[in-house]
Amino acid sequence: MAALPDFDQYLGEYLKPGEPLALLLDYDGTLAELTSHPNLTQMSGEMRQALRNIADSGKAFVAVISGRDVDGVKEKIGLENIIYSGNHGLEVLYPNGTRHNQGIPNDVAGNFDKMIDHLTREVVHHGSWVENKRVSITFHFREAEQQYVTEMARRAKEIIESYGYRANEAHASVEGKPPVQWNKGLAAEYILGTSFDPSWRQRKVIFAGDDTTDEDVMQMIKGSGRSFRVTKDKALVTNADYKIPSVDAVYHLLKWIEARIGG
Repeated sequence: MAALPDFDQYLGEYLKPGEPLALLLDYDGTLAELTSHPNLTQMSGEMRQALRNIADSGKAFVAVISGRDVDGVKEKIGLENIIYSGNHGLEVLYPNGTRHNQGIPNDVAGNFDKMIDHLTREVVHHGSWVENKRVSITFHFREAEQQYVTEMARRAKEIIESYGYRANEAHASVEGKPPVQWNKGLAAEYILGTSFDPSWRQRKVIFAGDDTTDEDVMQMIKGSGRSFRVTKDKALVTNADYKIPSVDAVYHLLKWIEARIGG
C-alpha cells in the first residue's frame, strides 16, 4: 500500500490549528472515483461525512466546482450548506437557492441542439456518447474501441468549433463549452470575491482537482492559497503546489483539514 501524503509537511505551516479557511474542490476524479459513465460515479459515505463535518464546523467555507451541470453535482454530493458550481463555473448555486449564470450569446445558444444532433449523427459510434449538460456538452470516448478514438476525437473537435463553441480535451473526452471567457479559476475568484470581500486573498484557501480544467484554479490561487493535483503521473507539469495520487488521498486531506480546523 502506497504511503499517504504528509499533510503536516504540506500544510502544517500554512493552516494553523483552528484557523478558518475556504475549501474548493472538484468532484469527478477528486471526491469520487472516475467511472465509465458519469451516472455510475459515487462519492463514498466516508468522504461525504468528512466534507459534511468540515462544512458544519463553522470554520470552513466549502464550494465544489465541477464540469457537471450544477444540479447534477449537487445531487451527487447531497449536502445543503455548500456552494455548487457547474459547467466549469458557468453556473453557481448557493445554499439559499439563488443562482448565478454567466451569459451565453443567443446565436451560440441557438446552435446547441444542432451541435448535439450533428455529433450524434457523425461521431457517436463504437462506444462513444454525448453528455448533454444544458449549457455545455462532453463527448465521451473512454469506452470506445481504441482504433476509432483519434479520428472521432479530431472530428468531434471540428464539429464543436463549427457551431461556435470552444473545444478542449479532458479525460478520455472532448468538451464543448460556450465561447464565454470563463473557466474554473474565474469562477473560484467570483465565488470567493462575492462570498467574502475584495480582501479574500488574506483568507486561507485550499483547492484539489484532477483535470486540466482545474489548472485555472491552481493558477488563480498560486502564491496565496495551496492546491493539490490528483494524479499518479510524477512527470505531469502542473500549477498545483503538490501532487497527490488518488481519491483516497483526497479523503485523508479532508480528514487532516477536519482535525486541523477543530483546533
